[in-house]
Amino acid sequence: MKVHTPAGVAEAVAEVWDSGFVTEGKYSDRFEEEFSKYIGNPNTCLVNSCTNALVLAARVIGIKEGDEVISTAMTCMATNEPFFNCGAKLVFADIDPETGNIDPQSIKAKITNRTKAIVVVHWAGQPCDMDEILQIAKEHNIKVVEDAAHALRSSYKGKIIGNHGDFVCYSFQAVKHLSTADGGAIACKRPEDAERIRKLRWFGLDRKYQGSSRWEQDIKESGFKFHMNNMNAIIGILQLEHVDKLIDKHIENSLLLSKNITNKKVKSLIKKEDRISSSWIHSVLVEDKKHFKNYMTKAGVHVDVAHVSNLRYSVFKNFRDNDLVNLEYFDKRLMNLPCGWWVTKEDLFFIIDLVNNY
Repeated sequence: MKVHTPAGVAEAVAEVWDSGFVTEGKYSDRFEEEFSKYIGNPNTCLVNSCTNALVLAARVIGIKEGDEVISTAMTCMATNEPFFNCGAKLVFADIDPETGNIDPQSIKAKITNRTKAIVVVHWAGQPCDMDEILQIAKEHNIKVVEDAAHALRSSYKGKIIGNHGDFVCYSFQAVKHLSTADGGAIACKRPEDAERIRKLRWFGLDRKYQGSSRWEQDIKESGFKFHMNNMNAIIGILQLEHVDKLIDKHIENSLLLSKNITNKKVKSLIKKEDRISSSWIHSVLVEDKKHFKNYMTKAGVHVDVAHVSNLRYSVFKNFRDNDLVNLEYFDKRLMNLPCGWWVTKEDLFFIIDLVNNY
């Protein structure tokens, strides 16, 4: 993974620093507006990480101790820890082993009268089966939270991710498609939820308050310090100018790998025709991960897993489920090949030849 560095970013950051206005302000306001337009959802709020976007989603939904949250264990621990920290019972659904995404039928089977939310992760950028998931949620009056850390500009049936579930959480962490060093955003279905989050991200106060002093406001709901600052925001503004080119390259590279890897011992995940993956990573399944990694590393190609099943972590031991056979299958075989914007055509065909000869 590499961090994209747009031209002029160091000078822009220095200019913001020298201005003295380094916290939330005109640049974070501008980036929030521009990012909202980019994903096509005006109810979008910048925050300081995707993890804290998930924390805010949990707060607005009202998740508390004893509530159940159906999620996937095939993700970064940051997807599930915000709900665990609310005292919720994590109920892990199985996945589709051909995509790595949560299985709607498994979700349906695990719903109880205590289920408060469904959390989905668009693995590697490939959107989940949102029609089925949203229908299940509607039938049971349950909120849907999307972890779209991998899925910037991914689309499902012609609609960009950010416009489906109740809350959609983005990551601008170092190696994501769009990096602000660290940061994130949360897109909401309802404008009133976005308005509430804009207060919650800054202690419960409205920074746009028009009175004589913002400090004279009453705090009606205790909040957090989750806002994005101007330093990160100016980086985001500059990155937005390049992000389509970067994502296009990820998609092009991943499609080339899928098309040309013919070794049956190395299986690329499927790409469904009714959706577009932003291809943050290119996942493959192999029978012997350790052997495959050693083989690729010896040839100078870095491969890794990106994430592992959360069921491996002791903190989630009380939520382990022996029925998640597809998850176990996927986790035991998952590796990721380089497909980022920095990978050249020459590099790709070297990787393809190497994999086909494995």
